Amino acid sequence: MEQRIYVGVDLAKRFHQVAAVDQEQRTVCEPFTIGRGREGLDEMLSRLRFVCRDPGALVVTIEATSDWWWETSWALIGQGCEVYLAHPKKSHDLRRFYAVHTKTDVTDAEALARMPLVDTSLRQLWRPTPEQHSLLRLCRQRWKTRCRIADLKRRTSHLSEIVVPGLDRVMPVRYSKSARVFLRRYLAPEKARRLGKKRLGQVLRRAAWGKLSDEKLDRLWACIENAPSLGLLSDDLQLEIGVQLDELEALENQVATLDARITELYGEVDPGQRLLEQPGLGPYLAAAVTAAIGDVRRFPSSKALISYAGLAPRVKSSAGVSKSGQGITKHGSPYLRAWLFVAAENARMYDPELKAYYRAMRKRDKHHLVAVCATAARLLEKAYVMLAGDVGTEKESRAQSLNTG
Repeated sequence: MEQRIYVGVDLAKRFHQVAAVDQEQRTVCEPFTIGRGREGLDEMLSRLRFVCRDPGALVVTIEATSDWWWETSWALIGQGCEVYLAHPKKSHDLRRFYAVHTKTDVTDAEALARMPLVDTSLRQLWRPTPEQHSLLRLCRQRWKTRCRIADLKRRTSHLSEIVVPGLDRVMPVRYSKSARVFLRRYLAPEKARRLGKKRLGQVLRRAAWGKLSDEKLDRLWACIENAPSLGLLSDDLQLEIGVQLDELEALENQVATLDARITELYGEVDPGQRLLEQPGLGPYLAAAVTAAIGDVRRFPSSKALISYAGLAPRVKSSAGVSKSGQGITKHGSPYLRAWLFVAAENARMYDPELKAYYRAMRKRDKHHLVAVCATAARLLEKAYVMLAGDVGTEKESRAQSLNTG
């Protein structure tokens, strides 16, 4: 078997720096740079053939810098290489160890090449199917879009409350159809007063299908009469709020489009849609968590999956004594942790087991956020069992056949 060669690739926007060492951490070739795209990858493999003819003997470590690692890691896995994705903080610390006063692209690449030899906790990179990859990316896009919608709603609510004090108590559901009509046309008090109370009521009742009561209209008109003069041009104020509402509605349409495609992809990735059986997980969260986990067989246990999600507590020990009360590591995808946090908030309301677990944590004087994170880890354990059911059956049958043999 050919000796394994450890390769580090320091990524950049214009070019990548490559370094290679053997198992004794000795440099086996001069560091070199490659361009981006297929030509750069072919050049790297061509140069490394002088020290390693078999691509399967190459152990490549890449820093998870932005999204530049996709173009190299996917292709290298296809060539049979063993690929690791290093956390930027770990690679930074290792670079500092090897060169305290030096920081160059060559130093970065050599540090990455040595990382699999000194860090046994590195996980080999898993390459998802195109459907799994698309599902994960679309779930992330939907999350970012929903965050943008929430930000727009906060800004719009803040502006409307400044212009018409007390509006939040009259229209607590600020984005109903009638509320949007009022914001878009008559948020400027001068416009509403010019229209008059009676005609304003007719417009809003038409938008609300007749569900606006006289008492609510009286309260709304009292707020309009009480609105202060802010020195704003009414047309410009309506233009500002209209632009925000236009963007809000456009983003809501994008979310609807994303939801339709996510539902379709989720059915392809997991035809049984097993996580939908978990109370508190709707179609989006079930699809997002499934996409983030990917092939559950790459995790030997639920604890490994919890560690991958960054929900495991940090380990801090000295002289054989471990310090308790440590926070979570926060390693892995921040999207997965965010999805699990929201899912845990929902699941603790509907899942009796998780509800009891959350209450037990609170009785131990744990902060709400700590209790929810612990509940998220417990929820991830249940998700592991649900997704790994077939894997467990396969392991049991394999063990039985060995015992029989």
